[in-house]
Amino acid sequence: MLTTQFLKSRTSTRDFKDVDLKKADLEKLENIIDSEIIKLGKDDLAFIVQTDGEAVYKALDGKAGYKGIMIKAPAYLALNTLNDNPSSLVKGAYGVEEIITELDKMGIGNCWITVGDVGEDIKKSVFNYEKGEVNLLLAIGYPVDTTVREHQFDDRKGIGEFVFIDDLENKATNEDLEQRGLDEIFAYARFAPSAYNAQPWRFVLVDDLIKLYIEDYKGNANLLDAGIIMYYIDKLGESISMGSNWEIKPELNDDKYVYIASKQL
Repeated sequence: MLTTQFLKSRTSTRDFKDVDLKKADLEKLENIIDSEIIKLGKDDLAFIVQTDGEAVYKALDGKAGYKGIMIKAPAYLALNTLNDNPSSLVKGAYGVEEIITELDKMGIGNCWITVGDVGEDIKKSVFNYEKGEVNLLLAIGYPVDTTVREHQFDDRKGIGEFVFIDDLENKATNEDLEQRGLDEIFAYARFAPSAYNAQPWRFVLVDDLIKLYIEDYKGNANLLDAGIIMYYIDKLGESISMGSNWEIKPELNDDKYVYIASKQL
């Protein structure tokens, strides 16, 4: 996927047409979800599609979303982690991003919705599950406006603020990344969304290894941030055949930088 096409597919939709998803599109979505679960692990994750958008909106309005601002949509996809392993959240966010890519191909828009302030009893009632915990929602539907918004750089960190060489004390320069063929990958990876736009990801390049850390770890939201940025790196890295898988082993502690995962270049 070309860089420009990839970034265009990552714009959020906040206004959806008041129409149900087509049966054929729902069937495609279920097939996509089945494939993700096989890939990511059925003992760790589940994805729940709720097509009664009105019921979800009424139950979560004022509770879910940034400052309680709920996005109204004809359907919602929920990420349900089935255990307390932090790697499950990382994988789940990565999986949601893969699903977003497929939704875009179908002409279906989406918007991430946080549910950290929603009671577990409400989430279980709305999404009809017993095991695990719903950690985030994706509002999905056909966009009212299909105009692609341009991404802006003005609120993004410079590469030297989040990419390092050998250790977290040695900031990477553009020349360092150009020599490794990674300059464009990290330049565009900056567009990845993160909780409160904090951009907490930090990368350390050690020989042919990329190590991912989170600065000032603040809980589950940062694990989701990690999964999202990992997907961005993978998709942007397709241009240089960077096809290795991430080894996800979060080491949660009180250190300034918390290790999450690594992969070979």
